[in-house]
Amino acid sequence: MIQYWQSVSEKFSQMTHREKLLVGFCGLVGVSLLLFSIILEPAIELKQASDKKVLVAEKKIKSLNKDIRFAKAKLKGDPNQDINTELKRLLKQSQQLSLQLSKIIENLISPTQMAQLLEKVLRDTKGVNLVSMESLKAEPITKDKESSQYTGYYLHPIRLEVTGNYFSILSYLQALEALPVKYYWRSFQYTVEEYPTARLVIQVYTLGTRQEFIGG
Repeated sequence: MIQYWQSVSEKFSQMTHREKLLVGFCGLVGVSLLLFSIILEPAIELKQASDKKVLVAEKKIKSLNKDIRFAKAKLKGDPNQDINTELKRLLKQSQQLSLQLSKIIENLISPTQMAQLLEKVLRDTKGVNLVSMESLKAEPITKDKESSQYTGYYLHPIRLEVTGNYFSILSYLQALEALPVKYYWRSFQYTVEEYPTARLVIQVYTLGTRQEFIGG
């Protein structure tokens, strides 16, 4: 190794001044590159990786701060605000429907008057014979007694069965339709038994706030 360095030293001393400068410059460049690859390059890569981690952390912090501001805003408000708003809307709708139903019932004929009116029209119509007329059991409009706005209202149906020829029964139905009162049709069954006699079975009903049977 000593001989090698002595040989190199002799060759270097034999060089001209310009050659010595060139060799020295090349050596300086080589050492610089060696230092860069050993020390500086890893340090630069480490810094770049750290910078990336910092950017990721900053984004996460911004996202967390946004969530925190949103949570604080929600806590300041009423947590039940949406529920209360919906409840108020439903209560208002329920009151409106109840009012509408009350007005309908006010304009309807009462259950007792309905039975009496059916009998009167029957007496005034020739050729129609009463077979039976019965007041059916009152039915609640809805079975949901806890939540429905219709609780307390009942259907009061009447089943009427008559016989007669076609034209007599037609006259009876027309007379019922022409009544200046309000009620509802529920079912209608017309059959010809032995010409010209036919049988008519109908159900009509009105509404009321009581559950009693219709008298008459």
